Amino acid sequence: MQVNMVALTQLTRGMLPAMIELKRAAILNVSSSAGFLPIANFAVYSATKAYVTSFSEALRSEVHSSGIYVSALCPGPVRTEFAEVGRRESSVEGPTEPEFVYVPVERVVADALQGIERNHPIVIPGLLMKLGMLIVRLTPMPVLRLGSRFIAKRVE
Repeated sequence: MQVNMVALTQLTRGMLPAMIELKRAAILNVSSSAGFLPIANFAVYSATKAYVTSFSEALRSEVHSSGIYVSALCPGPVRTEFAEVGRRESSVEGPTEPEFVYVPVERVVADALQGIERNHPIVIPGLLMKLGMLIVRLTPMPVLRLGSRFIAKRVE
């Protein structure tokens, strides 16, 4: 929560005046596709990433006439050291994703840079994840809640 919400907000508040003065700058906030979903056993992570995405969207609206581009990067599964470093002894392991949904780090970086250059509000790397997140975003919340409960029961 400190990194995804507090630090993000404080850094933005500290840097934004200078960026506005330049009249040309870009902010790329690293969110996650998890921010679009209520994921059982990842409630805090999902919620903080939802904050990053919502904050980015609101900030984008606030600075749109200032020459500032704001994008939220929302990757799905990516193989990084995060899984190992972030794992706790007492934590419950969540569902594992099939190999074909993983997007290479290099693709995530390339898509992120291209997205900010093109002033896209949301950047979701990988065609499969784009399609999946489109479906998720069009799915009514009661259906997503049922899916989250199913996952929670599967993990128990």
